[in-house]
Amino acid sequence: MLTNRRVEFLKTLTELYDSKGEPVHYTDVAQAMKISKWTAYDILKELEKGDFVKTEYYLGEEKSQGRSTLRFLPTEKAYEIFKKADKDEWNSLRDTLIKKVKNSKPNSLEEILNEMFQATKPIEFCAYAITAFLLKLRMAGGLSMESIENLLASVNPTSSLVLFVGAVLGALLYTKIKSDIDKKLAENIQKFYINLNKLNSQDVNLLNNFLRELLAIV
Repeated sequence: MLTNRRVEFLKTLTELYDSKGEPVHYTDVAQAMKISKWTAYDILKELEKGDFVKTEYYLGEEKSQGRSTLRFLPTEKAYEIFKKADKDEWNSLRDTLIKKVKNSKPNSLEEILNEMFQATKPIEFCAYAITAFLLKLRMAGGLSMESIENLLASVNPTSSLVLFVGAVLGALLYTKIKSDIDKKLAENIQKFYINLNKLNSQDVNLLNNFLRELLAIV
């Protein structure tokens, strides 16, 4: 059975493997999780029985002469678990933000900004930022959401998001950034770009589709 504890082990192993680019020694997992090396070894071997982990005898470049060591690496089955978890997490966030926009109130923008500051993942921060930016555009008026949607349809997903945020910046400058909320929005445009650059193409596509969904309901 894949318990929460074993998922935690699997996640630690996967992160170490991805960062190192090579099979991981169980002592590295133990150190990362602050447990004994024998506990780490035993649980990794249990995960191997479930085909979540496989082992290899590894001889690093610095050990061109000497004895190889037993190393662990995640299988595709392990990655599928995290892909499903990420998908479920994204769908939950997407549904929550769409609901907030549909049922928006005068203080909705401030609430979304407060939640945005607590975001820990780049895609999460960007999703909150897009929602906040869209609410600001709607409040500013003078811009047709349909015209924005048509403009964004003519460019690739990354450019679409950049153009959208550019429209937000234009609206903020037009209103002369009067309120504290406007200042917070303006200050986080650069942070949005930084987080956007951390995303892969699949996440950028998710955000672009999310933006189009929001434009269709406002």
